[in-house]
Amino acid sequence: MAEELSCEKLEKRIRELADQKSALEETIRSLWEKEEKFRMVYENAPVMIDAFQYEGGGVLWNKECEKMLGWTEEEILSSNDPLALIFPDQELRSMVLKDQIRADGIFREYTATARDSSKRIQVWANFRLPTGAIISVGHDITEIKQAEEGLKKSEQDFRELVENSPTGISIIQDEKIVYRNPEQQRLFGPVPDTHYPSMYSRIHPDDADKLTQMYSSAMSGQPQSSGVDIRFFPAGDSSDEADMKCLHCRANLIEYNGKMAVLINQMDVTKAREIDRMLNIQDRMTSLGHVAAGIAHEIRNPLSGINIYLDTLGRLSSQGENAEKIRDVLGKIQSASSKIESVIRRVMDFSKPSEPRLVLIDIHAPIQEALGLSSVTLHKTGIELETVLQEGLPACYADPQLIEQVMLNLIMNAAEAMKEMDDGKKIRITTALAGEFLVIRVSDSGPGIPWSQKQKIFDPFYTTKNGSTGIGLSLSHRIIQDHGGALKVSSCNLGGAEFTILLPMQKRGS
Repeated sequence: MAEELSCEKLEKRIRELADQKSALEETIRSLWEKEEKFRMVYENAPVMIDAFQYEGGGVLWNKECEKMLGWTEEEILSSNDPLALIFPDQELRSMVLKDQIRADGIFREYTATARDSSKRIQVWANFRLPTGAIISVGHDITEIKQAEEGLKKSEQDFRELVENSPTGISIIQDEKIVYRNPEQQRLFGPVPDTHYPSMYSRIHPDDADKLTQMYSSAMSGQPQSSGVDIRFFPAGDSSDEADMKCLHCRANLIEYNGKMAVLINQMDVTKAREIDRMLNIQDRMTSLGHVAAGIAHEIRNPLSGINIYLDTLGRLSSQGENAEKIRDVLGKIQSASSKIESVIRRVMDFSKPSEPRLVLIDIHAPIQEALGLSSVTLHKTGIELETVLQEGLPACYADPQLIEQVMLNLIMNAAEAMKEMDDGKKIRITTALAGEFLVIRVSDSGPGIPWSQKQKIFDPFYTTKNGSTGIGLSLSHRIIQDHGGALKVSSCNLGGAEFTILLPMQKRGS
């Protein structure tokens, strides 16, 4: 009986061991399968995975590590101190070890050394597994860093090019100016910190449509074969045409701060356009001068004959019965003939003006002469005259007679402009020194000069007055130019026009 019990216990134990063996084999097979899956994932992971023993030996080193650093798994696992291969600098290696022990999962940037001694920039994070082992996951960002550096260098080169460009450059988004380079800031000032100004700020109202069309065309991607000229006022005062500048603008579509924008290149062509206008006027003046001279010579001779005949007829008429009537008619004929002679004389002066005889003078002397000649007219027409002549002005080189002629013309033109006014008629004359120029201003309270006429007012034979030849301002303009100066027109605070004469202190050619 006891033997049978012993055999049953033995058989039972054997069955238990067999079951345990089967369970163990299943567990081993499951672990092996999991290990294979882990190894497959670990080996083919697109990131770098490694693990090291604290004693210095390697445990894991996947294919991505080998690809990025060149060290094979065999070389790493067989090395007594594989970290020293990757991080030869002792201080850096100590920092890497501390970060591994910390195992906080935060990616940090390190400079690793590859097998070929090249430097690689990588980011690594360390994780502690449930088993207590530490595994490191990394990503090589060398190419990204190089691309960033290249982009940064490219951006820096582009910024230096833009910042040092002699051409004004601005960037516009949603019709707001978001950037101006230094040259553009010289013209318009910097972009305010508080807001982005409108692209129409300080632009001449007549040119707003041109700017809109250029901006819209650029935003739609339409190529622009040529630019446009746009006028603007640097100081923002649209009534001060003397301060007006002219910009030649070209627009291109760009991306700025992740949003489409329009880059506008702007070149100050104010002087160039003024030179073009003056050359055009000069050509016209030359041509018209030749014509005027020919006409004058053709008319002067018959006029001289007419005057001789009129003198003879006058003597004969004194003997007739209707002598008084004949003399009256003859007087009118002589008056008309004198007017024609006067016009011809002015045309001759215009076509062949006298060369200024420059001498050192007190500029106030010819101004006072012109005021004396015009004083009676100004008094009769009820015009108030205000003079602000700066004392102590240095002498300058000028032709006193020609300057007197210019001043008289400007004063009489101002008086003529106010003849329809009942009251409030005023002319102001001022002098001042501005740098290397003497400045004379003749201002009036008249109706002013429309913008459309300001561009033509110095053109020869252009006039808005009945019975005028249109030569006076052209001749005055030419006289001042012959002095090496400039004659400009603008609006003034009296409400009318202001003519500004700039006379150089230095003699021409000195």
